[in-house]
Amino acid sequence: MNIAVLLGGLSPERNISYLSGRAAVTALRERGHSVVAIDPARGANGAVSDEELKAATANEVTAEELASFSPLRLMECITSAQFDNIDLVFILLHGQYGEDGYVQSLLDLRGIPYTGSTMLASAAAMDKGLSKMLFQVAGIPTPYWVSVTPEQADDADLLNEVIKEINGPMVIKPNDQGSTVGMTILQRVSEEDLATAVRLAGQFTTSILIERYIPGRELTVAVLGNEALPIIEIEPKEGYYDYANKYTKGKTEYHCPADLSEEVRDHVQNLAVAAHHILGCRAYSRIDFRLTEDNIPYCLEVNTIPGFTETSLVPMAARAAGIEFAELCEEIIRLSE
Repeated sequence: MNIAVLLGGLSPERNISYLSGRAAVTALRERGHSVVAIDPARGANGAVSDEELKAATANEVTAEELASFSPLRLMECITSAQFDNIDLVFILLHGQYGEDGYVQSLLDLRGIPYTGSTMLASAAAMDKGLSKMLFQVAGIPTPYWVSVTPEQADDADLLNEVIKEINGPMVIKPNDQGSTVGMTILQRVSEEDLATAVRLAGQFTTSILIERYIPGRELTVAVLGNEALPIIEIEPKEGYYDYANKYTKGKTEYHCPADLSEEVRDHVQNLAVAAHHILGCRAYSRIDFRLTEDNIPYCLEVNTIPGFTETSLVPMAARAAGIEFAELCEEIIRLSE
């Protein structure tokens, strides 16, 4: 099969996407496929060499680098001759313009099959506020939240009203980003600190989620097809699970399968599958939870294109279920048909 692995892209997660794409390219070639890596940020000349893949790092992307990219390149890329003989696109673009339905819609218009969720499910999952409304409809517990705009960082009355409503520690994050980009956790909340956090999140989005912080354990559940894989508990050695703790080796411990009672395990896995389905996800996803001391799980979000290096969480959970990385890639292709 002729496969194009889409990686890089135009979001703050582009370097992580390179690492995910590199792992998939290697695995798919081992399975006998003809594979090309393509970075849509480059437009019609998006092919990425093996040397460039080898040199990829998890370094954060600078604002200047992001500003140099144009969404027009995405359209130029997908409509170019690079895809004339492609049988399938394996999408590993994280974040905006990759995980939010844009590239899926372009591939739909061109008639090229692709892995993972459809345009509609991708857009719904990327919109955290919309996802949380759908979770509520499905009876899936999710932390209380309000939405604001970047401009409302200067509205002191509004921010003080939010502080009263949340009534405790809170998480402030862009409504449509991943990898904790632009996120702040406030344990003690003042109007000034909240305004600063809103301004930070507003650098990455036009819609900001302010969510009640749920103390407890951090869990994530990969769903493959209609089945939940073993639960992973995420335990940063210090602080919270931010960009550095996610992508710096040794800063976080992972427990897979998580040490949970059978009852709690089954409940969290069932909620993960329900969240996957209520958003209409296809093939695979990863669902993040907080678990309180009373073993009450709260669903935070669904990731339709989660990290996909060989040491990322979805491959880790698959390996615990007896599915090796290359086999996981093939299964995602099969489930995306």
